[in-house]
Amino acid sequence: MAQVGGRSVFQVHPTRLCTLRCLHCYSSSGPDVAESLPIGVLGPAVREAAALGYDVLSVSGGEPLLYPELRALVRAARDAGMRTTVTTNGLSLTPRRIALLREVDLVAVSVDGVQPDHDRLRGEPGSHDRAMTGVRRLTEAGVPVGVVTTLTKNGATRLGEVADQVAAAGALLLQVRPLEAEGAARRLSAERPGPVELAYAAVELGRVAAEHGLAVQLDAVPRTSLLRDRASFTAEGATGDLGAWLTPLVVEANGAVVPSVHGFDRRYALGSLLDRPLADLAASWDPAPYRDLCARTWEQLTGGRTGPLITWYGHLLRASRARVGCP
Repeated sequence: MAQVGGRSVFQVHPTRLCTLRCLHCYSSSGPDVAESLPIGVLGPAVREAAALGYDVLSVSGGEPLLYPELRALVRAARDAGMRTTVTTNGLSLTPRRIALLREVDLVAVSVDGVQPDHDRLRGEPGSHDRAMTGVRRLTEAGVPVGVVTTLTKNGATRLGEVADQVAAAGALLLQVRPLEAEGAARRLSAERPGPVELAYAAVELGRVAAEHGLAVQLDAVPRTSLLRDRASFTAEGATGDLGAWLTPLVVEANGAVVPSVHGFDRRYALGSLLDRPLADLAASWDPAPYRDLCARTWEQLTGGRTGPLITWYGHLLRASRARVGCP
């Protein structure tokens, strides 16, 4: 998908090591998953991404605060003129790490619903309260904080409660990500929200924004936007550096560089940072199969019966794994 609002995101997952083993983790991270990328690989990649037109470094995981070279990664991005965001579960906030996060433009803390829902998905009783404590500690330290919450089939009606909690804790943004059956979350496919839940969430977020003054974001696009702006979703006629038309560009903890979404089928990958520098991968990549995939997915979604809101990236991820002609 083309960049929106002048921002193009280079999304890096430097490690799959995490303090938790969440039921809905798209990267199947955990306490015993040591896969990670050295800063000697990621630092140059960040600089090359900036040269390709990417102006935001988004660091996720795993738990980024467990990556020992996080400060060097963030500083490489800032030195390259990029803005930075880090997504954390909020459970590893030592004073030293909070000081590190003061160098970041926005910290996103994952709070997946109200306490019972969060603790179930996170697999650890008390993790909700600890995450909310993390939000408060960061805001008290002057760190700009947003909250990322996973929307399940039964979670839309509780978004108002989540908003009350995060607004009271000082968060500036509430981002809602519909659950996708990816990674560990494949076992939760029945909990993926449908058109009704997405529509309810959109209405509820409008109310939340008006009542709390929170910035809100639902990771779904109106079907009317798909119909109106085919080129933005299919990269039709796009030219120039990748950052001008492809966002996000994703680096997984094993070095794979893929378009759009973590876990994208390797048939569409640019390659691996462990084999060649990002600039070389970008120069040699043939984007035609990816663009064809986007076009087929767009045609399927706009030609069929869908709800008013569409999880574009989720559909695109699933289409990447389907046989040609069957997205």
